[in-house]
Amino acid sequence: MAEQCSARFFLGANSPGGFRSLYDGFTDPGRDHLYILKGGPGCGKSTFMKRLGAAAEERGHSVEYIHCSGDPDSLDGVYIPALERAYVDGTSPHVIEPKFAGSEASYVNFGAFYDLDALKREREGIERFTRAYKAKYQRAFRLLSGAASLSGGVTLSEETLVKAAKRARGLIRAQIRGKGSGRSVKRFLSAYTCLGPMALWETVPQLADRAYVLDNELGLGDLVVEAAATEAENRGYGVIRCQSPMFPEKTEHAVIPELKLAFITQSGEFRYPYEPTRHIRLDAIPSRDELASLRPTLRRQNRLRDAIIAEATGALKEAKALHDELEKLYIPAVDFAGIDKLTERCINSL
Repeated sequence: MAEQCSARFFLGANSPGGFRSLYDGFTDPGRDHLYILKGGPGCGKSTFMKRLGAAAEERGHSVEYIHCSGDPDSLDGVYIPALERAYVDGTSPHVIEPKFAGSEASYVNFGAFYDLDALKREREGIERFTRAYKAKYQRAFRLLSGAASLSGGVTLSEETLVKAAKRARGLIRAQIRGKGSGRSVKRFLSAYTCLGPMALWETVPQLADRAYVLDNELGLGDLVVEAAATEAENRGYGVIRCQSPMFPEKTEHAVIPELKLAFITQSGEFRYPYEPTRHIRLDAIPSRDELASLRPTLRRQNRLRDAIIAEATGALKEAKALHDELEKLYIPAVDFAGIDKLTERCINSL
């Protein structure tokens, strides 16, 4: 992020296999200092990071914001590359501990602002709501597992795969040239949240002047993105590999900031809303007969998948409502005046 910009990602995903975390790769441990925030619900960690990010932007710095996949209105991290500094919520489900305490990471203890006697009086409610909201997450994970079993369930002909590979080679050869020097990272650009499936698409034009959007209903876009990311990395460019929340081991988008270039896939509930540099209709590569044979299966699978994802969204909404009730028990016991003073000290240190 050489020019000032505000990039937004997720580092965690509600996935078929449970909560998937990329928090270990948030910063460069050889360069950056990571401040790990510790403290339970309702203690102001997200507000603290929002204020720090806004203050850094006011001072002309680029900022990367990490949104919570459970509650996208809440922040789980903020990174200021020019200051080699980041703040992150290091509590469950993305527990973070420093490898070398003090030298590359340190703690910020928000638990120090709790009235512990007041919270002891709320122990029964705290335990009840904690168990209840975690149970809703487990239901959401099971439903997403069912949706995953209905995703990408078509077999394409060898002829189609060869044509797609040829299209990918031509596109990559034309767009990825020269040599770079950057560090690749993994992020999530999209997530399944309490607000439904969500993608932080506004990040793409912040980081890339050229966006190539690839249709991916048949899975061909994944092949192109992986080939593009690999070629860029082989040339030394840093790539922001945006993983799939449904299949976290798979890269579904690749952004190459040094080239101001992005390869974006779109399918199902995730559709790119901006005018692309070029829209590449990979789903038109199969022959007419092959497409005709695939469509009935795809329609049936997609109807079932959409219904299951809607159920998963419902479970995540219920989890959020229960977590809100949990926060209501904590908030009266928090010394927010003390947190304001801490926030002002950190802002002044920028």
